[in-house]
This record gives sequence, structure tokens and C-alpha cells, in this order.
Amino acid sequence: MAQKEKIELSALIQYAFLALPLGFSGFPLYILAPDFYAINYGMTLSTMGFCLLFIRVFDAFQDPLIGIISDRYRDQTLLIMGASACILVLSIYILFNFTIFSPLSRFVIFMTLAVTTYSVLTINLNSVGGLWCKQEKYQVKVSSVREVFSLIGLLISVSIPHFLEKIIDKDQVYEWFVFILLVLVIIGFTQFYYWYRVYSKKFDYNLKTLSFNCNLLSSDLKKFFGIYLFSMFASSIPAVLVIFFVRDLLGAGHYTGFFLLIYFISAAIFMPFWTYVSNKKGKYRAWFFSMLLASFSFIWAFFLTKGDLWQYGFICLMSGISLGGDLIFPPAIVSDHIHSSKSQNSAAAHYGILNLLSKSSLAFASALSFFILDYAEFNVGGTNLNTSLIGLSIAYAFIPCIIKITAAFFVWKIFIKFNSEKK
Repeated sequence: MAQKEKIELSALIQYAFLALPLGFSGFPLYILAPDFYAINYGMTLSTMGFCLLFIRVFDAFQDPLIGIISDRYRDQTLLIMGASACILVLSIYILFNFTIFSPLSRFVIFMTLAVTTYSVLTINLNSVGGLWCKQEKYQVKVSSVREVFSLIGLLISVSIPHFLEKIIDKDQVYEWFVFILLVLVIIGFTQFYYWYRVYSKKFDYNLKTLSFNCNLLSSDLKKFFGIYLFSMFASSIPAVLVIFFVRDLLGAGHYTGFFLLIYFISAAIFMPFWTYVSNKKGKYRAWFFSMLLASFSFIWAFFLTKGDLWQYGFICLMSGISLGGDLIFPPAIVSDHIHSSKSQNSAAAHYGILNLLSKSSLAFASALSFFILDYAEFNVGGTNLNTSLIGLSIAYAFIPCIIKITAAFFVWKIFIKFNSEKK
């Protein structure tokens, strides 16, 4: 992008709106589906943990390949994304509404299809956003607006099941849920189509010279990827266990949606704050501050007991504020590297690695969390001994905070302290 060019708000909305149905679809895939199959089909936590580990490890390690293929066929981006959107909607529909195959087979097959197409859409959306602009202030802006739309999608997704249960038969909730997803996908992809037809002509890449080699990644980027994996592992554990914690420890299952709304709304509202901090202090310092806020606000969840609702609501508010940093800075940092190292031809591959690390952390977080709960003899949706609830608290809050603080330390040590000393 030339120095004199600006990003028009209308173009930014056209690009970012597709993140809304992606955020909407992420909630049933990563939060609702495991609980749905445990409650409705009696799948044990150890079985669920093994299945999710298999699905998410497969999903994670295919992401760089998805990125490379997306780079290679950049001229077919609209076709690839359109087909993936159709398969995603169909897979989620079958996952929650069909009874074909056994529950275990259905869970594995259609979760795999859904998360694969979700990855294709996410990687391509992020990579074309990274190609769109070269200036650092615009990279953060594109990333933050995209994540705001994603959070709006999550907020709608969190709210809609409870709303639907009040106006239609409970057995039809997920049919209407997927219908709403379909409408959002059609709107989002139509907007993206018109944006892409105009702005893809300005992308700085050459189909004849597309290449990618992990050995060409800079030392700083490899260190960043390592820290990002650690940080995302810390964030993934509470995401896996939040429904269990709210329902089975706090005794407030009917407030789960409300707490998630507080978390995501605070994240969306404070996106401009993190953009401001980034402009003043730089991306790494801003990311470091968000990690500290996440750790020191969320650790208090470890001490909560049944009925501590307002305390947990406050924790959701503060940790939600910190979420913005985790969402907007890593993609923006990768975009910086792509342009500084002139790696536009492998933009999707870079975001594929970012997705690989995020998905790997979620995979191992799911396996670790479920195995810990199984070891603690935790009973999903039933009566639990005090030792089982302590095991849930350790897995949900204590372990993630220790990991997050460690990740923050490495950001400070490698990217902040070292750069300060060089100056």
C-alpha cells in the first residue's frame, strides 16, 4: 500500500464482516460440541479428550499445508473460501442435528470437516488482511476491527441458544442456530467478495515465485512463535473448561452465557485501548501488559467456591479486557514480519503456522484438562467431591496463570529488555 493511501471504513467493514460468522461458528465447535456429546450421548471425558486431541492435532498440523496451498492458488481464493464456507455450515448442521453413524463416528468425522474448513477460512481471511496494508498502524487497525467482528459473532452465538429455547421447541434450537449461521455466512461472504474483487489487485505477491521454507524464518519470529504457543496454551485451558467451572463448581450453569457475554463484550470495548497502547509503547510491550493483566486478574478464579457469582463476573470483565491483546497483536506482529522480510508470497503459510500453534495449544489443553478431571474423578453435570472440584480449579485457573506469566516473562526478556539494552 502506498504511503498516501488510507483504509476506508466501508472497505474495512466489507473485509472484516466475514469474521462475524466465523466467530459465531467457533463457539459451537470449540465450546458447545464436547459438552453436547458428553451430556446427550454419554461420552466419557477420557474418550472426549482422546478424540479432541486427535482432531485438533490433525487440524493444527494441516494448517501450514492449508497456508501453502492457499498461497499457491491465490488466484482461486474466492472459490476456496466459498466452498469451505458451505462445508462448514453443513458440517455443523449434521454435528448437532443428525443421528447418522454412531455418536463417536459422527463427532470425529464432522468435527474434523468443520474445523478444517474453519481453518481454511480463517487463514485466508487473515492472510489477505496482512497483504492488504504495509504500514504498521494499519496492520493493527485491520487486525483489531477483524477481531471485533469475530467477538460480535461470538457474542451472538453465546446468546442465541438461550433466546431460542424460550421461543421454540428445545429439539429445534440447533436447527435454527445453523440457519442463523447460514444467513450470516451469506452476508459475510457477499461483503468479502466485493472487497476482494477491488483490493486483491493491489496485493504484493507473484504467483510464479511462491515459496516457503521454515528455515527462512528469522530468529526473532521463531522466538515469537514459541512464546505465542505458550501463551495460547494458557488461554486454551480455561476455554475448554469454562462450562464445567461455571455449572459444576459455581453452581450457575444458567449464567454461563451471561458470564461469556461480559468477557467478550469487555474484550470488544477495549480493543481501541490496546490499539492506543500499541501506538504509544509498541506491539510487544502492549502484548506484555495484556498478559500480566490476564494473569493477575484470572488467578482469583482459583479461590472461588459455589455461589461466588459477582466475583466471577468481575474476573470475566478484567480478563476479557486482556483478551484484546492476545487477539490483535500476534497477527499484527506476523504482518510486520511478512512485509519487513518481503515474504508476501508466503503470507498464508505464515498465518498457517500461527494457526498451527493456536490449534496445537487447544488440542493439548483439551487432552490435559480432560485427563486431569478424569484423574480427579470429576463427574460432568453431576455431584462431585470436594477433591474433584479442587482439581477443576487447579486445571481451570492455577495452571493457566502460571503458564501465562511465564510467557509474559519471555516477551519481556527477549523482545523488550533486549531491545532496550540495544538502544
